[in-house]
Amino acid sequence: MSDKKKKKTGKDAKEKLLQAAIKIFAIHGFEGASTRLLTKEAGVNISAIPYYFESKEGLYEAVVRHIISQASEKVGEMIQHIKAALEESTLTQPSAREFLHQFIKSMTIFLLSEQNTPYFAQIIVREQMQPSSIFEILYDDFMGPVHAILTRLISFLCGTGAHEVETILCTHSILGQLMVFKTHQELALRSLGVASLSAENVETIIQLILQNTDAVIAAHRRRDE
Repeated sequence: MSDKKKKKTGKDAKEKLLQAAIKIFAIHGFEGASTRLLTKEAGVNISAIPYYFESKEGLYEAVVRHIISQASEKVGEMIQHIKAALEESTLTQPSAREFLHQFIKSMTIFLLSEQNTPYFAQIIVREQMQPSSIFEILYDDFMGPVHAILTRLISFLCGTGAHEVETILCTHSILGQLMVFKTHQELALRSLGVASLSAENVETIIQLILQNTDAVIAAHRRRDE
């Protein structure tokens, strides 16, 4: 076998293992996902885990970093634009509102996309309910920075302090709307009587979230004033 073919075979085995691990870790959790179950799902030799990822812990970290990479690819650039705008004294309320709306649209499409299985959300939710040491990576490299920037943006829209408890929880409340349509997707599908969400369904969800977000910010600002 040529070196080029060996590299391709190795890359394929590594990718198969990573994709299988996303599913198995989501369904069974870290403790319940045995190395035998992981390699069986991937269709690779059990030695593939230590060869490509050093350990099961290394494979789980790779899964979380993959999720972070996919999410960052979708909204990372936008978050940087928001951060830069917040540093400018010329940021207006309409511009800030549009930034928030664009983030919500992009993140909702990312969460509900057929390309992103429910396993992404399952791993994220599991890590928040039963955090492992890997949660630090998830928080430090994506969730924490995104939440902090959005809290500053919502603080600007509400006219409140970014470090106030109510502002932080307001941000958490707005972001929670996005996740619930993924974590409770089966309930929505059964209620709607459909097998999957259509493009029209997703657009309706986005508009509902945007309306709710505007209402939350308006109510929060009124209370503050």
